[in-house]
Amino acid sequence: MTGPAKILAVDDEPDFELLIKQRFRQRIRKGDLAFRFARNGEEALAVLAEEPGIGLLLLDINMPVMDGLTLLSELRTRRSPARAVIVSAYGDMANIRTAMNRGAFDFVTKPVDLNDLEVTIDKTLETIAQVRELDQQRAEAERARANLSRYFSPNIVDLIADSDEPLGPVRRQTVGVLFVDIVGFTRMAEGLSPEAVVGMLREFHERMTGHIFACGGTVEKYIGDEIFAVFGLPTTSPHDAVNALRCAGLMLEELAAWNEARAAKGEPALGIGIGLNYGPAVMGDVGSEHTFSFTVIGDTVNIASRLQSLTRELKTPLIVADSILKQIGGGALPVELKDRGERELRGRTGAIRIWTTTTGSIE
Repeated sequence: MTGPAKILAVDDEPDFELLIKQRFRQRIRKGDLAFRFARNGEEALAVLAEEPGIGLLLLDINMPVMDGLTLLSELRTRRSPARAVIVSAYGDMANIRTAMNRGAFDFVTKPVDLNDLEVTIDKTLETIAQVRELDQQRAEAERARANLSRYFSPNIVDLIADSDEPLGPVRRQTVGVLFVDIVGFTRMAEGLSPEAVVGMLREFHERMTGHIFACGGTVEKYIGDEIFAVFGLPTTSPHDAVNALRCAGLMLEELAAWNEARAAKGEPALGIGIGLNYGPAVMGDVGSEHTFSFTVIGDTVNIASRLQSLTRELKTPLIVADSILKQIGGGALPVELKDRGERELRGRTGAIRIWTTTTGSIE
């Protein structure tokens, strides 16, 4: 249940306060309106500081200490959301224009026609309510966009936020796929408190996800300490493969910096395993009518996951499928790689050619 609309009447004439209380006594008793009073602009600013919920000012122009026009300027400087209705005997066009230019919403002249004043107050309060509702909707939209930005790259966030059905029907698309996780995380977690485990995961996700987004990738999902990222959403690009490889290189650099920070705190170094592949995948929304999840599936994804697991056996932090290099073509690579020949992967028939980084190792 919402409270009364709060109104601040700023006028140095005591009769004005009595007039307001008498005219609106029934609405005050009902809890429809709540009035506060000030004798000049400085008093008004003090009241507004104490009660930021005040949305409407009834404001005289000619007052001691700080007049109404000066107060309007001060409210504008402070970016106050409160609306002001001028209630003054100074109804000449010059004052009206000055007041309006300084942000006044409306103007009522003295002697006050109380019916006109009440209509003006109600009209202004209605506008204030509409503006507040729009501000709330905007804040909710920004909050939703901020939540999306934790999981999706900026281009995906814009697409989801601006469209009713942004990703469309299930479709087949050629993408780059990256899997990365912390080596030995399960064993390591056994010796840590739950708070320490969550803290380490959060830092890992934050450090790695930043590079995924910077390279145009999208986080498909977090699976414990594992991150599954896709390059080529919502639309494919000739640079998806090289962007995925560049991201892997940045992750290895980030790991080195993180391990330096951990060493300075007396914490053990961490290792990561990254698997990269490029090829066709099926993507779209899956789930029930109540809950949907966007997913990317297919052999391309499975191979990338298997390559990540293979990093343990080969004791290397990065394994890249030959399909990545074929898509990139000639020219310098963002990561120096060496050919490891054909390799059979667990759970899959047929061998694939793989490449590994020339530097770094994992135990």
